[in-house]
Amino acid sequence: MKLIGKNREMLLVLGGLFFLVPQMLLGMLLPDVPQGLEEEAATQAAMDIFAVWWPLVLGVAVVQAAGMLTLMVLLCDQGRPVVRDAIRTGVKSLAPYIGATLVLVAGMGILALLILLPITLAMGEAAAAVAVIPILAVALWINVRTLTLAPVISVGRERNPFEALKKAWAQTSGSGPRILMMVILFVLAALVISIVTTAVPGTLLIAALGQETGQGIVGVIEAFVSTILMVTWSAIIAASYRQLAAT
Repeated sequence: MKLIGKNREMLLVLGGLFFLVPQMLLGMLLPDVPQGLEEEAATQAAMDIFAVWWPLVLGVAVVQAAGMLTLMVLLCDQGRPVVRDAIRTGVKSLAPYIGATLVLVAGMGILALLILLPITLAMGEAAAAVAVIPILAVALWINVRTLTLAPVISVGRERNPFEALKKAWAQTSGSGPRILMMVILFVLAALVISIVTTAVPGTLLIAALGQETGQGIVGVIEAFVSTILMVTWSAIIAASYRQLAAT
């Protein structure tokens, strides 16, 4: 919170540019799943929407990733770069960051396949569903141990995705349990904040103003809340990197 307080104006501007505007654009353009559908029909409708609009979703994710990398540079770089240079460095860091993320996702996907496939063939789908729980736990632990991946790439200027993953893993050595607790606390806090600021007011707004108008206002509120949470999460990663780099 001290880190956010010292850089409040800068974070507001960059958070609006990289997080708020893309989030609001996504909310305005992405169609909603029709109301009243059954569970399977609603899932299929959501998949159909994604199949058409995935370039927009991917574009928003890339812009927000660039924003997070830019914030890492501004909050952690000892050279105190100006905003323009930080944005340039963040954009240059985007390709190795995406590459490292894809390596992580592919690795966890292969691990899950190697575990679930033989279990499904030997013991059926019910046993495979149970086996998903420890797989998710392993995936969470891997993400915890690579928490500082973004600043390692953007601030540490490590452009090799594999080396960046190794450095992030080594940097969090011995701090995994504490980082895991911090992540759990943040997720719980984010859920509570989201429910209090969007779900409850959303129900009242839709009831008072109608589905279309109420949903539009809720979308704006959700975009602001999401921006605040993403900026806060970026500051948490930056503060963690600074502390771990100093030890």
